[in-house]
Amino acid sequence: MFQDSFRAGVFRGLRSRHPLARLVVGIIGLLTLALLVALGMFAFAALVIGGGLFLLVGTLRRPRTIRAQANAAMNATPTPAGVIEGEFTVVPSTPVNADVRRER
Repeated sequence: MFQDSFRAGVFRGLRSRHPLARLVVGIIGLLTLALLVALGMFAFAALVIGGGLFLLVGTLRRPRTIRAQANAAMNATPTPAGVIEGEFTVVPSTPVNADVRRER
């Protein structure tokens, strides 16, 4: 009997029984939620604008000689069909650590 009345008091919480007070608290809660969403949108917009400016400044600060060299290298001579240009490293057919594994 005592436990049932105790549980009812605990689970009832702090909600007011007055309908006008409940309405005011609900409106305040909705306004707080709307404010947090608006602040989140402004923060997101600031991050997007800041990131775009960061990329733009980084692109504009890059020396033009590197861009000119890259364009000249790309337009120098066309590669024949079926040829892939690049730098390659010859890999040995047997692994370097093969001897260590055989000894164990």
